[in-house]
Amino acid sequence: MTDFLLPPILWTPLRGMPEMAVLDLIAVIWFVFLVAGMSWYVDAGPRSAQSASAIMRAKRMVWMEEMSRREVRIIDSNLLSGLQHGSSFFASTALICLGGLLAMMGQAERLAEVADSMPFAHPSGPDAFRVRLVVPVAMIVFSFFKFAWAQRLFGYCAVMIGATPEIRPDNEADVLSAARDAGQLNWLAARSFARGLRGLYFTLGSLAFLIGPLALIASASAVALMIHRREFRSDSRAAMLGEYRRPAKR
Repeated sequence: MTDFLLPPILWTPLRGMPEMAVLDLIAVIWFVFLVAGMSWYVDAGPRSAQSASAIMRAKRMVWMEEMSRREVRIIDSNLLSGLQHGSSFFASTALICLGGLLAMMGQAERLAEVADSMPFAHPSGPDAFRVRLVVPVAMIVFSFFKFAWAQRLFGYCAVMIGATPEIRPDNEADVLSAARDAGQLNWLAARSFARGLRGLYFTLGSLAFLIGPLALIASASAVALMIHRREFRSDSRAAMLGEYRRPAKR
């Protein structure tokens, strides 16, 4: 059916790439653009200061400043331990997913037949199926490194908390400076964790490439819209700002 919807040149095989077409390359370029573009838009774009991540960055700084004023910091250690466990869980999950994707490469013949039988699928064959698996494999590896680094940074932040001295009348400035350094490290860990999550979202979206390039373009665009909504238009963001209002009961 796709042959009637798109110019034949888009399905012309690319030299050196088995059974791949021009549209496959266009889809990959669009996918990379969305991955890099959403990362820039959320972290450094013109609206980055309004994102949920930026709001939580300010909250983390407040958290560390409050931590510096507490004599007993058990609650801070428990909160940070929970963040570390989250990073560790997703890093382990990424490794499991990587193993599953590599196993799929070994079953490319059977899986290619299943993918080609789906509506709007572009017949690919086992070799092209393996090449298309490179996209989700690359994304899950990226996510693993981000989660692993977030785990390490949260550990560094725990050390920074332990190194923050108790506040006294003669060292308030030094304690506040140490708390802000810990808050900055906490945010860097959270940023790495958030990028790992976005990578995981796009990994799931990139699995549509196994059906065909049009499916990849559609799924990657849907993932980007979902990320935009969660960062800028979600109820959770409104709750962070104290703007969330429950619907009135009838």
